[in-house]
Amino acid sequence: MQFTVVERLNKETEELIAVAEPSFLQEKLSYVAEHQQEYIYVESPQFEALKMDAVVLEFDEAFEVPMALFGLRYQKKVSANLKQFLKDNLEKGLVSGAMFSGNEGIWEINISLNAMKNYDEAQTIEQTLEKLVAFVAEMVQAIEAK
Repeated sequence: MQFTVVERLNKETEELIAVAEPSFLQEKLSYVAEHQQEYIYVESPQFEALKMDAVVLEFDEAFEVPMALFGLRYQKKVSANLKQFLKDNLEKGLVSGAMFSGNEGIWEINISLNAMKNYDEAQTIEQTLEKLVAFVAEMVQAIEAK
């Protein structure tokens, strides 16, 4: 996968900690749990192709789960299909959701990464992003098929 921006930022202040080198993506996903004060901001042409905004990876301290957060540029009218896909394809009982932001005209998607099929806490950040892209590609296909 190609990434155009990979940054580590402070959750509280949103200040840039570092522009990450490509090798950073080979860190285990557990990095987000070990560095809970940070989040990872990533941009990629593959995201754009799926109508996704940039992806943020972080650890949710309240629920103690790794999360992926991103915007999805679809109209509100896809609500039923989008929510049904998430319901059918994510483990139940784990924090995930979709909310339409009328101000921005996008869906704000939060996915608990451990709710995804084939989740492996030993996977790298890059592998996590690849799995997320594959998941969103399936979601987009489901949304557009109906």
